Amino acid sequence: MKTFKLVSLEVLERSGEDLNNKTINMFDGLIIDREIEKGRWLIEAYMPKEYYDYFTQKKEKNQEFVVQVRITKDSNPKATILVHIKGVHEIEDDMNVVLVGDMVNREREQVEQTLQDLIEAGYQGESLLQKFREKNQESLF
Repeated sequence: MKTFKLVSLEVLERSGEDLNNKTINMFDGLIIDREIEKGRWLIEAYMPKEYYDYFTQKKEKNQEFVVQVRITKDSNPKATILVHIKGVHEIEDDMNVVLVGDMVNREREQVEQTLQDLIEAGYQGESLLQKFREKNQESLF
């Protein structure tokens, strides 16, 4: 396993017909390349408790979603990862969230456009994830 410092975390969200990045203000974080399965990553972010309901709702819905992260330093490019939540934990007045996911290997714009197209086509939840994976297998990412 390889562990890196998590510098930034953004959640890709739909807003009307657009996809926007919701910046998550964190105190600290790490990201681990599990190296067990190719492209499988574990992310842990320590943040203010203001995000507790946001991440708890995603966990309760077993919702998979796309995040963009920066690793090690601010000047590094963002990496795009399709994740699901493994845990949301209160830590006194703060919280942490643990995510597990697969790296997406293309430019942000292509990922956003493909996701937007799939959402507009009516895919959501598990069917969105399945179609997203199919597109990935077709080398569209």
